[in-house]
Amino acid sequence: MISRMVAGMVNRRTFAKALAGTGQALILARQGSAAQSSAASRTENAGVERISRDLLQHIKPLPVDDTHCHALTDKDAQTTPDQFLERMALAAMPEARYFPPGVLERWRKADATARKQLDTQYGIEKTIGEIIFHFRESVFVRFLTKEMARYLRCKPDLQSVIAARNERGRNYGQYIGDLFRDARLAHVMVDTGFNEGMDSSGFGAFELAIAPTKMRTIARVETIQAPLLREDLPFAELTARFTESVRKSLDETGNFGWKAWGMKSYLLPRLGLVQPHYDSEAAKKSWEEYRSTRTATGDRETLSDRGRKLQEYLFTIALEECLKRDMPMQMHAGDGEAPGVILRRQHPYFLEEVVRFDRDGIMRMPKIIPIHAGYPLVGEAAWLSHLYTNCYFEISLMNPLIHQGLVRRFLEIFEAVPLSKILFGSDAYHLPEFY
Repeated sequence: MISRMVAGMVNRRTFAKALAGTGQALILARQGSAAQSSAASRTENAGVERISRDLLQHIKPLPVDDTHCHALTDKDAQTTPDQFLERMALAAMPEARYFPPGVLERWRKADATARKQLDTQYGIEKTIGEIIFHFRESVFVRFLTKEMARYLRCKPDLQSVIAARNERGRNYGQYIGDLFRDARLAHVMVDTGFNEGMDSSGFGAFELAIAPTKMRTIARVETIQAPLLREDLPFAELTARFTESVRKSLDETGNFGWKAWGMKSYLLPRLGLVQPHYDSEAAKKSWEEYRSTRTATGDRETLSDRGRKLQEYLFTIALEECLKRDMPMQMHAGDGEAPGVILRRQHPYFLEEVVRFDRDGIMRMPKIIPIHAGYPLVGEAAWLSHLYTNCYFEISLMNPLIHQGLVRRFLEIFEAVPLSKILFGSDAYHLPEFY
């Protein structure tokens, strides 16, 4: 999948010419005096608009490979405007953490009387309502509403759009497939680690719905290790079973009944600086400490640090297996869903030791794909990709959520990252419109 890059599918000479012209316009715009600021701003905006049109002209007819996304369930076949926005908003992803453990789930399942009591105590409706209200006011949602209205041939307001969508949702698999064909998606690389309880049959149903788009999967390190960390295993058995599961995922059909073509890790937003290591004694000690503090409470940073050496050791095992097979490891970098992650720990440069993967004084350089463009630290992620030939650059979630600023961000990326290393990804979740 790495060889199929969106930038590589564009006529690069025309593409580079368009970029150069726009860059010159932006430079000229910024060289004006204060008295010329209005004209300079218009010049800059005109340049950005022109590059947008040029990019659209060249990209729209092309087949697209989505290198990071998630399979969809049928939970959203019928929805409401508020539910649709709630399922899309990143601020809603960690909703349960805004309340004591289990409260939100109890509220969702309760009858009217119990819901009212819980809401009085915890202000659940108010919190969720604020998330939806503010997300509704984003430029992205306003643009999306217009685009969906054009596609569904209805009035450009959210109420009409959702009504038309629900009509199409009567055959939800067909609707998903139609969207994929409209977007000209040729291949999708599905991260099975975020799956909303989906099993192998669910992934199979998704594959059928999106045909003729081809689906491949990647396995998530933390999904493999999670059930093992809940058991009281000797360290040797823990590492042996983890290694076996990784190998079955990459070589057989151990990834929810599918063969994985790479892996993904969410370690960076948990630990910050990730340092691969081979110290089994340190990892064993870390495992014993982790087992003794499973029920511990404390601030989220302290809890995330539990078992640090163990987590880095298991990650190292997984990365070794990827390196042996020349398969990529995707790394969550930037973005993230507070308060579920520690945002300050997501700096792209914290991945440098992963990218190098030194052993015995040699950089072994496995294929590493920091995902989400490192947003908002786009320049840092771009420079990491520039410096290390084995480090790629993927743009999901920044695209499309950072709607108005996308072209400027792309120009920043193109300053440093070779076009041959830029990967398209949607990180589509919950809703097919994200694709």
